[in-house]
Amino acid sequence: MISNTTIVVGASRDIGLGLAKFLAQSPQDRVIATMRKPVVLSEPNIQVIQLDQTNAVSVEKAAEAIKEADNLIVNAAMGEDERLTEISTKRIIFISSTTPSLTKQVDSEWGLRGPDATSKAAGNMLAVQFHNELRDRGFTVVSIHPGWVATDMGNLAGPGAMPATELVQKIMKIVKGLSTVDGAKFFNIDGTILP
Repeated sequence: MISNTTIVVGASRDIGLGLAKFLAQSPQDRVIATMRKPVVLSEPNIQVIQLDQTNAVSVEKAAEAIKEADNLIVNAAMGEDERLTEISTKRIIFISSTTPSLTKQVDSEWGLRGPDATSKAAGNMLAVQFHNELRDRGFTVVSIHPGWVATDMGNLAGPGAMPATELVQKIMKIVKGLSTVDGAKFFNIDGTILP
């Protein structure tokens, strides 16, 4: 019997894949992993769904395939779709970063970060807007800064980053502790609140 269903948007590698596999460790839980280019995963309770958010037909098919969920974790950019509110999801989590912080980026020594910072800023604003629009329906929407993680992008900064397996446990600790009073908050991976 399935007790919990979580959708992980952008689950093809790194953080998203790590989250999907971590969640699938609980056999009574179901994970819906969306990927632009689907791959076969060995976990029997992970359902892989093709989702290319730049393709309207792909978005429509994915929306039709996903009927309900308890949690939605957005690890990739997300397109607009009114069906989001038609499912029973009550928690929406955006994986963000501190790159959109104006004060942290002034005089930053980290090369070109414009595209990443811009997409994360948009995601943070979307989280706030979803909070404003959905809180009266019982939704909790937050952003989480994962810190420096050993991913394709994180490894560019050199060794010493947190392994994705450790990160997903910390993300899920935050997610499991969420309540409606946490809406629109920006969490650091240690559970503290970022401005």
